[in-house]
Amino acid sequence: MSDLLKGFDDLDYPGRRKPVNRDGPRASMETEVWDAKPTFYLVRGERREFFFISALAKALGYSVQSIRSWEDQGLLPNSGYRSPRTNGRVAGGRSDKGRRLWTRAQIDGILALAKRHRVILNKKPPTPAFAADVARLFNELHG
Repeated sequence: MSDLLKGFDDLDYPGRRKPVNRDGPRASMETEVWDAKPTFYLVRGERREFFFISALAKALGYSVQSIRSWEDQGLLPNSGYRSPRTNGRVAGGRSDKGRRLWTRAQIDGILALAKRHRVILNKKPPTPAFAADVARLFNELHG
């Protein structure tokens, strides 16, 4: 009987093989680099560094859809920056307003506030108090 079971030594349980060629558990969000791909635009003649919504989502550990939803619900104020409008036709359902942009200072500030309000640590959605603090931060950075 034991000869019949030799081929099943590598199974976790019947019908399931152990994963092969996997990196193991995913690295924590703090070790992921959100600022690896900045983009640069001229603002009033000055070259400035910006990041797209994917960088903000990676920094916070949430999806891009969550960030957009928070903006729609008023839980995260608009960044105040957009990439230039597109000149050509836009694919179905998309806007030609340009892409949302955030500065490094905005993202760093949002991260600090998210930690203070426990938006990151407990995976809680933002509160109106968080939104008010981020709005104050944006006003300070723009003003």
